[in-house]
Amino acid sequence: MPNQFPKDQSFSEMMKKSMLAMPFNDFEERTIARIHKENILKGSTSKYKKLALLFFIMGTGFGFATTYFLSLPKTSIVGIPSDTVLLVCRLNYVFLILTQLNSILRLFSKSGDYRFT
Repeated sequence: MPNQFPKDQSFSEMMKKSMLAMPFNDFEERTIARIHKENILKGSTSKYKKLALLFFIMGTGFGFATTYFLSLPKTSIVGIPSDTVLLVCRLNYVFLILTQLNSILRLFSKSGDYRFT
């Protein structure tokens, strides 16, 4: 028994020296709080992604319906031929769809730097 006592004592001294000192007293609590905040932020971000997709689809449908109903009458609107108004509306519609589609794809891409154009 007396031979093992110095070994146990040296082992306990080595274990005391191997203890990792935390940078701050409340390091663990702050880390857990930060992880909790990030999880809450992720949840709200996914909610906004769903809303962005919903409004993109609604806007696309509204734009499609508007251009369809503008193509029905063959009269002039405020002195401008309906074909000219329809062409301007369709060009705006296509431009907005492409730019918003690019934003939606970038929002849902994993890397965050996806470019459609």
